[in-house]
Amino acid sequence: YRRTENEMPGGLHDRELAREEGANYEFLTQPVQFIAGDDGRLAKIECLRMELGEPDKSGRRRPVPIEGTNFIVEADTVVLALGYWPDPVIGETTPELETHKWGLIVADSSTGATSRPGVFAGGDGVTGPDLVVTAMVAGRNAAKAIDQYLNGTE
Repeated sequence: YRRTENEMPGGLHDRELAREEGANYEFLTQPVQFIAGDDGRLAKIECLRMELGEPDKSGRRRPVPIEGTNFIVEADTVVLALGYWPDPVIGETTPELETHKWGLIVADSSTGATSRPGVFAGGDGVTGPDLVVTAMVAGRNAAKAIDQYLNGTE
């Protein structure tokens, strides 16, 4: 995160939930580029250290890059949490998939099961923009339900 934990939006409880799910934070850090390995898959992220400068229009201190502080983080997955509203096209183009009037997929809150047999959903497509940890929990619950569905033990 490009600011310190004190400037981070969201509550302490949400950050603790994310940590319990395995999230690690790098504060005062800005990703610069994603680096692929020899196999073409993500291998590393180049980052740059930041410092807090003068406050912006909102009153929050603006992050400023510190020249020459680039460093590399080993990684195989990146989750971009940008806060965009999900695109409703999947609900509009998938027969038998029930959606709310605003385009979010209707899914069981504990399993992710949708109105279409064998289709499971979670994360922003069900809740709208939310915390990454919320999507992670939904994904974990859906994985268990999918396993039961595929093995006929639901």
